[in-house]
Amino acid sequence: METSTTKGQPVEAHGLHIKPNPEHPAMDHRGVNPMDVTSHYTAVFHAQENAVTQYFEHSHPNQLLFYISSKKSQFIETKKLQVAKYLNMRDNVGLMQLQHLFNNLHIVDDLVMSISHHLPPQRPIGWQLVSQNKNLMNLPTVGLLPSSAEFRGLEHSLAATVIEFLGVACYHNDRGYFVGHILGYLFSCYYFAHLGVNYSVTPLKEAAIPNYPYQVINVAELVRLLQSLDESLKAQVYQLAIYCAQISEYAVDKRIEKMLITEVNSFNKQDLRDELSVLVQYDSNENESLFQPIKPLK
Repeated sequence: METSTTKGQPVEAHGLHIKPNPEHPAMDHRGVNPMDVTSHYTAVFHAQENAVTQYFEHSHPNQLLFYISSKKSQFIETKKLQVAKYLNMRDNVGLMQLQHLFNNLHIVDDLVMSISHHLPPQRPIGWQLVSQNKNLMNLPTVGLLPSSAEFRGLEHSLAATVIEFLGVACYHNDRGYFVGHILGYLFSCYYFAHLGVNYSVTPLKEAAIPNYPYQVINVAELVRLLQSLDESLKAQVYQLAIYCAQISEYAVDKRIEKMLITEVNSFNKQDLRDELSVLVQYDSNENESLFQPIKPLK
């Protein structure tokens, strides 16, 4: 049966935010009696479906366009931006631009709404998302986590919340998994490409995620599906993806790294090299060459 990942019905902003339930082992990433990974996948996926169902079926129409923006305070991007603001003593990394994007998340709501109302019916497809072995979308984590990994619950990031309206997704070990509409594939590709990272988004094989239905497609079928999409719909997905990527935790971290480089190089190095040359009473005509940085051999 042909199914769509969302229902084309009036929606509302303040849908249910589902948090991990400490009494439910499937949602307890540190529990002493964790469920097997397959059951954990299924529990997370059904919780995401629940969130979207609440959005489409149990909300007041007057709050139609503020689902995403109403959740801003719980996003990891918001918390990371606050850290960046605290560190931004020199005001040279463009945080005002990021804040402006955060202040206009209603645009993301509008894009999600428009895309949801124009999704062509399609059987869900399974995808595997690999990006530097990191959870760059901050998707919900499932299974036991490596010591270096951070737990992420439902709707802990802008991208993870947005992609719920295209399907269901999670992160396990070193890769993400998405089951849903072909537009979720496009969203993932556009998102990672805008971040400028190496990535791959490939169809899942059969039984990669047991107990959750999805179709397996080949490259030719993927091309055909993409050709059948309306170009304006693809364009909106692109805009949605780059908006999410531009204010992602990864993007904010890059600005904090720029602050680090600025602090390391916060003075005029050539002046200090010249000063050392004077102290050792070297030939004033050759001061600049005495302490020049050593270049690697070719």
